[in-house]
Amino acid sequence: MIDKMKSGIYAARHLLLIIFLSVLSHSYVLWRFIMPDDRREKVFMTGANDGLEQMLPMQLYLYEQFREGTWFYDMDFGLGGDFYTDLAYYYSTNIIYYINILFVRAGELLMGLDPTTIGFWAHNAFFISILKSFLIIYFTYRFLCSIGVRPIPAILGGFIFAASPTYFRFTVFWSFFSDVFIWLPLTLWAMELLMRKGKPGLFIFAVAATLINNFYFAYYQLIIALVYLGIRLLFNRRGDLPRMEILKLAIPSAVLGAGISAAAFFHAVRGFLNNDDREYEVEVPLFEEFGWQDNIFYENYLVIILFLAIQALFTRKLYGRYFYRLFAVLTIVFMLFTLSPYIDTFFNGFQQPQKRWHYMLVFFHAVLIAQYLSHFREIGVRQYLLSLIPVYAIMAASIHFKEEMVVWVPLIPVIHVAGLVLLLAKSKQRQTAFIYAALIVIFTMMVSASHTNTQIYHDGITDRNHLFYISSNHYESDRQAYNINEIQSLKAPEQKIDYKVREQDNTPMYMGFSGTSIYSSIIDGSIIDFYYNQLKVNIRYESISRYSTFQSRSNLFSLFNVDYMMRRDETYGIPSKFSPILSDGTYTVYENEAPLPFIRYASEIYHPDDLVHPLHRERAMLQGIVTGSAAPTASLDPPKNRLDEVDVETQNAEYTDGILEVGEDGGGLNFNFDAITGKPEDADAYIEMHVELIEPEKRFTINVDGYPNERLFSSSKYRTYADDLLYRVELQDDVPITLPEGRYAVDVQGVYIEDYSVLEQESMRQGPEYTFEERPNAYVVELAEPRAGIASVPILYRDGMNVSGDASGELESFRANYLMTGFEAGEEDRIFTFTYTPPYYWLTLAISLLSILASLFYLYFFGAGNRLIQKGNGQKNA
Repeated sequence: MIDKMKSGIYAARHLLLIIFLSVLSHSYVLWRFIMPDDRREKVFMTGANDGLEQMLPMQLYLYEQFREGTWFYDMDFGLGGDFYTDLAYYYSTNIIYYINILFVRAGELLMGLDPTTIGFWAHNAFFISILKSFLIIYFTYRFLCSIGVRPIPAILGGFIFAASPTYFRFTVFWSFFSDVFIWLPLTLWAMELLMRKGKPGLFIFAVAATLINNFYFAYYQLIIALVYLGIRLLFNRRGDLPRMEILKLAIPSAVLGAGISAAAFFHAVRGFLNNDDREYEVEVPLFEEFGWQDNIFYENYLVIILFLAIQALFTRKLYGRYFYRLFAVLTIVFMLFTLSPYIDTFFNGFQQPQKRWHYMLVFFHAVLIAQYLSHFREIGVRQYLLSLIPVYAIMAASIHFKEEMVVWVPLIPVIHVAGLVLLLAKSKQRQTAFIYAALIVIFTMMVSASHTNTQIYHDGITDRNHLFYISSNHYESDRQAYNINEIQSLKAPEQKIDYKVREQDNTPMYMGFSGTSIYSSIIDGSIIDFYYNQLKVNIRYESISRYSTFQSRSNLFSLFNVDYMMRRDETYGIPSKFSPILSDGTYTVYENEAPLPFIRYASEIYHPDDLVHPLHRERAMLQGIVTGSAAPTASLDPPKNRLDEVDVETQNAEYTDGILEVGEDGGGLNFNFDAITGKPEDADAYIEMHVELIEPEKRFTINVDGYPNERLFSSSKYRTYADDLLYRVELQDDVPITLPEGRYAVDVQGVYIEDYSVLEQESMRQGPEYTFEERPNAYVVELAEPRAGIASVPILYRDGMNVSGDASGELESFRANYLMTGFEAGEEDRIFTFTYTPPYYWLTLAISLLSILASLFYLYFFGAGNRLIQKGNGQKNA
């Protein structure tokens, strides 16, 4: 029995070592979380920006949706929408996330875990990262073994890849980014099995898994897979199958893998294509200016090339080996790529430059190091000593340039001495090799820990990504949660709450209420068009990835059933038709005095092409329905532009020929409304203007009577280029608009007065009596009495929205009021059911299932074909 255990342990020794190293690679981040006594210093493994604002809320939100049996659409997803499609960039089709939530659900049922808090998901990040590290090391190890690397150096190569600074940067800030560290070695291992042994099964799986897990990084994977396949075909080596045999296996295998992914990949790409199509308008230079943080050998903010790779590149003797030469060339080429933003643009789909492809360089250099270590004993002492010269030259130059020595530099000569002893050793080579390998592990950990400490866990991050912060009023305090629960007890199920904690646009996701804001890289283009073009809703923080609230515009709040809001007492800009109903001294809850029913029947139909101004469109939506799917039955006069009645003067600024030059202490324009006669009470003024900063290059704030509109600098990757702005202000004698020092292109286009009389009339109009019910994957509106006619509901319309009446059956649905769902009810229809399925979902699911079956048949028949290939090769060799 004992002998069997020993035999089992020995057989599993490499696997046990990989498990140990996957945990060891996290020693620094675990220490930063476990050891401190103060909760403010217990740093968890999620960045304070995108991590807390996107990653954790989305993981919590999706888990709760899936647990409740909701798969595609949710009215609580921002204003509402298809979270399956839009969050495919993040987690909704992410294999690692699905594995994770299976364990979470099991823990919830069996161990009483509570996954309903952000704190749980912050803790969970450590466990899932260790699991990912295990998979990364294991797949890298298997790939390296397949190209002739000995097991221990192969494991070290996997460890260097998994423990790299790039992995931890990706994981801490955007946890789904680092999933690609798993799929890259798996894909190359699968390709080697196909090209050398004629086994396509793992390649089919790798293609499918990569496309399912994340469509964005599938693009990166496609590029490197094609490059690798092209090199391997062009420079065929002994033991490979014939080129045509490889292609005969690779092409159908790739097609089958893509087919399996259809139910996820197709919808993810569709979400990306439906996103804002804004082009990046900044000229990208061929080379960027080189600073100390761009040094990939020392203190680069993203990637650090270990000195062992430099030695490997300067060890000429090993270049006679095929794979050594291959990965040396790839390492050199990709190091050169780091010098040009053009490469960043290419890998980001020819959009704004993004440095997300560097994981490939990290992998290539780790594979090169593993081969170097595997063949280390073949290196002569003279060659070894010569390879040290460029290492110390680069290190000396780096220290001089940075004017600082990082903590891991003194370990370099220690490792070099150990390597020299290993080359000279005649006895105890195993012990010496173990010490050398242990030093490499320690060095890799020191580089990673040093980088994490300085480039990831720096001030501004550690101030927020800790347990105390997420339970404070900066994120989610008990008081905030209590007030939200109070509002939930007051409101109807279909009504929304306008609230977010500071810049946390995904507050509704983690506090569990139906809100109006979202922060996501993928937002349906119709929403972007609504906010920036059709209605010109001015969002406080300019961003292509966020939308929130309705700029205190009462018409829009009522149209979308946003009937409650919560604000800190000192907050500016409460909509005209909202009044306070609750206050605790810090937060005040407001209720809409002019609400509109959830379902609204329209007697007048307006065509969107006939409406010329945001206020024009608001009034049309209030008085009827705006749609291009039905013949228009009415027209509406546009609002009057009253700019000629307003006196616009400069303050500490000069305005000439459309150029506003603001002085040192800030200044701008003052709008005086004294000349406007008959000003109604509780009216608002809407000022429409174009504002664009000419110089200097900087962020700036347009302050509109106390409303600070934060604008990005002109070359920002996240600029909206929406510079035609509409500002809502309370109508008063003077309204100042101030800007910081600089030169601006300014064009005041119009001033409009809104007294909300149309809203008041529509709010008082008798609407149908109804009840609203939310079910998994469905929303049900039940009228007290049947009613025919064209109607709309503020359920955001997406292709795939279905409406059915209890009497008429399926009803034709269409886009109404720019974002809403419209339909025509039959005379006997009293109950309306709204369901959503992504377009072509059942077709893509059928393709996926058929592709799985086809893959099984293909692999079964390929097995016989493979024996024929092997037999044919054997006859040729004979």
